Amino acid sequence: MTTLISIWGKGGTGKSTCASALAYAFAQHGKRTLLITTDLIPTVSKIFGVEGEGEIQLSNVPFLTIYELSPDDVVEKWKKRFGEEVYEVVSSIIPVGKEVLDYIAGAPGLADEFMLYVIYEKWKENRYDFIIWDLPAAGDALRLLWLEKQFYTHLGDAAKMYLRLKGYLSKLKRKKGPTPIQLIEEWRELANNILSMLACEMHKAMIVTTPENLSIEVAKRIIRDLRFFQVDIYAIIVNMILPNQTGLRELFSEKLRMQARNIDVIKDIARRENLICVEIPLLNLNLADYRNLNEVCKSLSIIMRGFLERC
Repeated sequence: MTTLISIWGKGGTGKSTCASALAYAFAQHGKRTLLITTDLIPTVSKIFGVEGEGEIQLSNVPFLTIYELSPDDVVEKWKKRFGEEVYEVVSSIIPVGKEVLDYIAGAPGLADEFMLYVIYEKWKENRYDFIIWDLPAAGDALRLLWLEKQFYTHLGDAAKMYLRLKGYLSKLKRKKGPTPIQLIEEWRELANNILSMLACEMHKAMIVTTPENLSIEVAKRIIRDLRFFQVDIYAIIVNMILPNQTGLRELFSEKLRMQARNIDVIKDIARRENLICVEIPLLNLNLADYRNLNEVCKSLSIIMRGFLERC
């Protein structure tokens, strides 16, 4: 079954670089890999030098597929998948035209929810050995989990409300197909399946941080929330570590001392949480070019071995 690896962290910590490096390394080992981003300002296509949106099989990296969607594509795909069902439910309660879908599609959080559905569908297809999921910055990423939980809860309330209206609604002429109450229950089951996927043993979360105070605090928050949702956290990656060289010691002595203290803090968190801790130096390379990702892959080799040994 497909292994899902999600990459979490504060914005600017190098999540997309780490996600791309992991995907690139798996593909180099002959593993069918999908690198998917739910960040609506995606960058992974630029790293691999391709243009276009949606699911793209890379010719320059065999076994690797990337999947990016623009905000407009998310809206159109949501309408195609859920538009008719949502209209069926809404129009059974209040008289509205299909233009209401344009308003619903622009509702805050809906694009996030739909991208979770996309992840779930790709995972369920079982076409890949690995799916590497590059999430947006920590605040938006954590909101995904809370929105999904609220969605699941609110759909239960919606079903109860609809049942209270059933006497009136049963008088309305219905089209063939699922009833609105059946659709609501199907959405509720889907939300539950997504939460179950995130908490299953085939999903492993990794947190990317830098040796800075704010980034560490964000990492602690991510760990706390992922534990609440029973998501298995596999590793914490400390990125952009300044090398402790003679010239740098003279120029950045205080920053290097702070960095050393913070790395010790992160290692202590990793010990307490039983996580693999990986350190990646600040590299003097253009990491917006996938051919330079091999240096990052070397630092991530301990993570790679752990997953490849399971296959």
